[in-house]
Amino acid sequence: MGFISELIGYPLGFIMWAIYQVFKNYGIAILLFTIVTRLVMVPLSVKQQKSSAAMAAFSPKLEKLKKQYANNPQKLQEEQMKLYAEEDINPMASCLPLIPQLLFLYGIFDVVYRPLTHILHISKAEVEALKTVAAPLFEGNTYFNARPELYILQAVKDNEALFMGANGVTADVLDKIAGFDNKLFGLIDLGAIPKSVFEAGTVWNAAAIGLILIPILSGLIQLIMTFYTNAKQKKLNPEAAAQMGSMNLMLYIMPFFSVWIAFSYPAGIGYYWICSSLVGFIQSIVLNKIYTPEYVAKLVEKDKMKKKNKKKSGFMQKYNELLQEELKKQNGSSSNNNGRIAAAGVVKDEETGEEVKLSKSQLKEYERKIIAEARRKQAEKYGDEYIDDDKD
Repeated sequence: MGFISELIGYPLGFIMWAIYQVFKNYGIAILLFTIVTRLVMVPLSVKQQKSSAAMAAFSPKLEKLKKQYANNPQKLQEEQMKLYAEEDINPMASCLPLIPQLLFLYGIFDVVYRPLTHILHISKAEVEALKTVAAPLFEGNTYFNARPELYILQAVKDNEALFMGANGVTADVLDKIAGFDNKLFGLIDLGAIPKSVFEAGTVWNAAAIGLILIPILSGLIQLIMTFYTNAKQKKLNPEAAAQMGSMNLMLYIMPFFSVWIAFSYPAGIGYYWICSSLVGFIQSIVLNKIYTPEYVAKLVEKDKMKKKNKKKSGFMQKYNELLQEELKKQNGSSSNNNGRIAAAGVVKDEETGEEVKLSKSQLKEYERKIIAEARRKQAEKYGDEYIDDDKD
């Protein structure tokens, strides 16, 4: 994901750079950058809420089918596809907004992890030269190669003389780094590694205590947000929440894992997680207040009405076309006439050619046979084996 994170990271980096140019403080820049990027993602969050609400209303119907056709997987699949088409529901709709959010998140991490590149505009060649000098200072630290710029930033501030005269390192670059204000509240060095306060000789002042609090707060806020999100999910869609199972356990473990990570990384990472979780938590509360289940249900219905007036596309379009084609062959009539026949429950007798009125059960069986035939032909087209599970 390196290429993708950089591709998205550079445009976002200019936002971070612009904020820093105004406030000249890394801590404020991270906070405002988090707010801006969260606001950009609001439409995706709303879309995801609408999709989740639609699936929540749809789930009882789906569960009913699963119980009804528990012993007939192929029939269940057919009925599910028909139900999705009738309700105009895309089963992947609630997941699709997560994809751009995930890609966007990679770009955000790239900006936060690389302040030398995105805020100070130091070239790759210069960063590599600085990395060569700083590497021996962090020998054995597995995180240095993954996030070198944060470590380089701290190393230059602690021992600028070590970098002077090094191949590829200019005085202008060192001046940029030395003048970079990465102190939170004028006390906490966001380039320092929190676990370093446990080393011998540490002076236990406000800066040291603040440094320890950053990883703890990052995990605590994430944990609170997890409780809140799960509670809302259970209220909105209890069945889906129950099916999460081990995934829920993982969500509760992750905040504790992030505390451990935040103690080992420069404090800027933990501070960003605090800002991101806090802003995200506030955003969730506001969105849940505005987009109540009742309001979202109305929006979903409005969207469904709009979609009904548009021509269906994609897989369901092809599937319906295939059924219509099969109906046309079975009845020997036009596509428009098929719609009339299917709606009236009337079909043509193959021997006499006369129209015959079918009962509900007979019409259902007739439709099943048409679907089965369409599936068989589709399987033949792609060289697959077709098995009709409905046959005794």
